[in-house]
Amino acid sequence: MINWKKISKGMPPVKSYSDDRVPTVEEIQKLIEHPDRRIKTIVLVMVSSGVRVGSWDFLQWKHVVPIERNGVVMAAKILIKNTKINNRSYYSFITPEAYASLNAWMDFS
Repeated sequence: MINWKKISKGMPPVKSYSDDRVPTVEEIQKLIEHPDRRIKTIVLVMVSSGVRVGSWDFLQWKHVVPIERNGVVMAAKILIKNTKINNRSYYSFITPEAYASLNAWMDFS
């Protein structure tokens, strides 16, 4: 039998490397109401896919593929470059609202 209390006393204390927290719904709504269309798009994509800020530099329009059923966009698959591990990419998904906002942004620019 292992006595975890004695083992944990000999371990160094856990360090908190960041004070990150999940944004509240009210904070997200306030950001989405911002008049700049880029802010709304960035917030919607980041919240729905979990993409890091550094991955935006590598994102291209060809990496976003809509998933349709009966002519209606249900979601979109997005290829994201992992900025923590070199030469690695992964797939994530974004909501239809995030895809519509991203599509409107691309049509505008």
